Amino acid sequence: MRILFVLLVLQPVILSAQHCGYDFASIIVVHAHRSNSVTVEPRLRITLLDTNNLPAVIHGQEWNRFRPNDGRSILHDRTWQPHFDRYKGHEFPFAGDNYVLVVSSRLDYSGYSILVQDERNGGLGELRRTVVPISNNDVYTLCGRYDEDVYPPMEGRPNFAPVDIILQTR
Repeated sequence: MRILFVLLVLQPVILSAQHCGYDFASIIVVHAHRSNSVTVEPRLRITLLDTNNLPAVIHGQEWNRFRPNDGRSILHDRTWQPHFDRYKGHEFPFAGDNYVLVVSSRLDYSGYSILVQDERNGGLGELRRTVVPISNNDVYTLCGRYDEDVYPPMEGRPNFAPVDIILQTR
């Protein structure tokens, strides 16, 4: 009986301790397109590079490949984030048809950059390899915002905008 009483008393504390699935997670969104178009270029290899210009390793894992925000390349277990099905295939609705990478919020991204490669046609794609530096202002927190159609403004930060990368032909 005492155990039941303790559980009933602690229930509000236990429930309020739950957090969103993106605690301590942020997102980098990339809009990679040709100079004469605003349409996102498909099937690119986009990599987050660290301050040494090597593919970023976050907490000991290679966590550096951007993926399309189309919902096809999401985590295998969709049950813990049922909102994926509500947004026409976009994993993060505010990110639109761009490329996305979920990263740790606890890192300093000063000196990091994004590498865009066109590996289509056996690695002989028609677009030049491009490297663009990023800053902490290009990294947006996800907790409480991941399922919104429009990323809300945050005090003390610029409004949400994907990293705009203009690709040139070879």
